[in-house]
Amino acid sequence: MAVGHAARVLVTGLALALAAAAPTAGALEPRFDHRDQQGVLVGLDGWYEAVSADRRTSTSDTSPRLRLAWSRDVSGEGGELVLGAAARLASWSDPGRHRYLGGIDARYRGYVGTEQLKTFFEVGLWSELASRLVAGPLVGAGVAYDPSRAWGLQASLVFATGFGQARVATGGLSLGVQLRFE
Repeated sequence: MAVGHAARVLVTGLALALAAAAPTAGALEPRFDHRDQQGVLVGLDGWYEAVSADRRTSTSDTSPRLRLAWSRDVSGEGGELVLGAAARLASWSDPGRHRYLGGIDARYRGYVGTEQLKTFFEVGLWSELASRLVAGPLVGAGVAYDPSRAWGLQASLVFATGFGQARVATGGLSLGVQLRFE
């Protein structure tokens, strides 16, 4: 009898120790993905652009741009559809119609990871609407840091090419902040 009682005490003690050591439901790892969220993105971009308006003339230009966009989770998995517009912050004087003045874009942004620091890729379409009409594909990759689910910082490199009233190849660096809500 004493052995059975000692065994029950030992098993009960082990069960209590395991229960105390096991993580509780409140101790789950925090989620920093963008599931079921939408938000505003504001970015400051620096771009280099090479433009060929005809076979004899080509120009290049660098310009800072301000980009405003709206993002929304479209899959329930944290990937976002991002619709944006950008405007040149430097001089708007463009008599030769070789500079980017303003445009729009639509991108799908897929995140790799759900931690605070994560990478992402972007694929989409962009178009210049001011100065000349050009449209084409866009690809990019970047890194995002989300201190909370409500906001985050990001940096990305983007390459785009376009055709229309000119042939354009452009690349840029973007730094921005994203504010999110459900």
